[in-house]
Amino acid sequence: MGRERLMGVQGIEALFNECRARPASGAARRHGRELPVIVLLGPRGSGKTATLNHLGYLASRRPHALYDFASAAPRRPFEVAARLAIGLSLGFPRQPRLRFPRLALGLLVVRSGISLDEAEPRRARAALRAALRQARESAPADAGARRAGAALTLLQDLNLAQFPGLSLLVGLVQQGLPRLPVDVMWRTGLSWYGGRSGLRPIDALMALNELAAREAEAEARGEAAGDRAVDRVLCAAFVEDVRAHYARHGRDRECAVLLDNADHEAGRAFLDLLMDIREENAAERRVHDPLLVVATAADAGRVPGPFAPVPSGLRVVGPEEASYAAWRDQAPRPAPDTSWRWYPVRLRDLTANEVAKLGADTPGLPHLTPLVHRLTYGHPWSVRRLHDAARRAVARHGAAAELHTLLDHPVPVPGPPGAEDEQPTELPLSQAALDYLLRDLSQEDQRPALVVCAAARAFDTAVDSGLLDGFVLRTQDTLLRETGARLWLVDPVPEDAGTHGGRGSGYLLPTGHPQPLPARPVLHPWLRLLLLDELARRPDGAGRDWTAVHTALRDWHRVHDRPLDAYYHSLALGDLEPVVARLATSLSTLPGTDEWLYELYAITAAPMRRPVDPAEPPARRAASLARELAPAAFADHRALSILVTSLWLSADPRNRLPAQSPELHYTIRTMFRELGVHSHARAAGLIHEAAKYEARL
Repeated sequence: MGRERLMGVQGIEALFNECRARPASGAARRHGRELPVIVLLGPRGSGKTATLNHLGYLASRRPHALYDFASAAPRRPFEVAARLAIGLSLGFPRQPRLRFPRLALGLLVVRSGISLDEAEPRRARAALRAALRQARESAPADAGARRAGAALTLLQDLNLAQFPGLSLLVGLVQQGLPRLPVDVMWRTGLSWYGGRSGLRPIDALMALNELAAREAEAEARGEAAGDRAVDRVLCAAFVEDVRAHYARHGRDRECAVLLDNADHEAGRAFLDLLMDIREENAAERRVHDPLLVVATAADAGRVPGPFAPVPSGLRVVGPEEASYAAWRDQAPRPAPDTSWRWYPVRLRDLTANEVAKLGADTPGLPHLTPLVHRLTYGHPWSVRRLHDAARRAVARHGAAAELHTLLDHPVPVPGPPGAEDEQPTELPLSQAALDYLLRDLSQEDQRPALVVCAAARAFDTAVDSGLLDGFVLRTQDTLLRETGARLWLVDPVPEDAGTHGGRGSGYLLPTGHPQPLPARPVLHPWLRLLLLDELARRPDGAGRDWTAVHTALRDWHRVHDRPLDAYYHSLALGDLEPVVARLATSLSTLPGTDEWLYELYAITAAPMRRPVDPAEPPARRAASLARELAPAAFADHRALSILVTSLWLSADPRNRLPAQSPELHYTIRTMFRELGVHSHARAAGLIHEAAKYEARL
């Protein structure tokens, strides 16, 4: 099977290769250079693991190691370091093997089961030598056996096999000791432990042995871990082994450690300790290790990087803006804390062109690419799921498959663990996607709270307006923070012709309107669409249903003098008469056409409770809906009424097929022109806006 085709990661590739390149000469070569911990951030389904695996492929000819904190059992930092050492010590043709004499000796003292007698240093030294030789002699002679050992270690990390406690040590020694005399390892490791503690080398090892014994006893009693000195010593040995190797050998690339799901508790424990060790080495010895760490996280609240305002709470850059120089330049000198050593980079959504390339192998679906991109806004996992669903729909129903209702198509959903032999159940694509995207929420009550909050245009408004009243206090306190930390809050999306399927996105400046919308974070449009669909399915009278929630928001905005948002929720409720009356008045009272267009698009971006009706084409539905919902406005302002309902329908991308000339475009274009004919003061601007909905040839 070929590697997964990735899009939108070129900037991350460039950053990775830039940070991996070793300094050519000079002091940076001798003492190393500062390296960031690159954290790839993204909500669930943004391609973090796939991107990390891709970086592993790029680094496959140099020392690298990958560790997944989610799939492996919880491990202490020194155990993580030992598993990374096994991966880094694998051999490559015509390259010196990376050795870990200090770490291996420390593991021998900590995990071999021997007990060193402080009163008998000579006997302790002999016991250590004997254990070291025994581990050396147990190493398999051929490469096949070493590969088998590595495979077994992987199975252990995936909780698929049980091993005796000494297997990790033996595996590391097998990788670290072939053709390396025991005495060499003894001298290297022993001198380092003595030099860092100020004790005699054997006394330092006996102290480490005693520390490990005390920590094991405390753990057996169920006591809190506290400051685990053993972790600090062994992780420092791991870092020093890497640094010392690169100081001796002229490698062209730093070694890479790729850590998936590093926002788990064990991931934070390991990385926090690594940061402390780096800070200590830089401050006391002015040396830097050649260890490039790339981690992934879905919870920005678990990444202690430079602070920034909401929504994520982190100073985050996009992949195209990220570079080693940018990371160095953004840090103050001197850096006040270790947060500046972290470099959070947010994975971006796919562009329309990238979605088209991913869907190029889907024949017979000329309308698929714009639909998938506008539905998902390029969310990578969702793009692939919609492509798969469309292929299944065409296979079942042929070219006439109804893609307007793609979110209702059934998709297979795997069962719980242990039920692999059972027939998978099927759910509508919208429900299956929502279940996947919100799987990481920490509380059961947060999903229904998010459904209610999705009705608000800006997420802050949902909190400020009291929509969360009635939910448990913990949900009220944590929902905004966790939604931002989970990276589901984004900058406001444009509300203009481009968003409705036309051209010219971003041309309306909010500062031009007398009462512009506040630029506050909004829910990711794809997640919001799915949540609104769930809200729309609630029956009226059920409490927090569509009518009750939008009515509460409309009234709150009226009280706080936010007319555009108030009319936005009026339209969501189907109250078209006051909307048309407002726009008819403002067409002549606002300073210019751009201000009126801003108002028009801001209001007609409102969600529609039942936007899709395959039995009635959207173009015909626009006129009938205008006549049904606002008979008085339809009689007095026919063109404006139909324009408002057409734009309202087109706010949902499922109403905008086909690709080259969406069904509503002719109606929108015609109504703009007709409005321009009867509005002499605005004629040129309205005719120019109509051109944005011309067919794309």
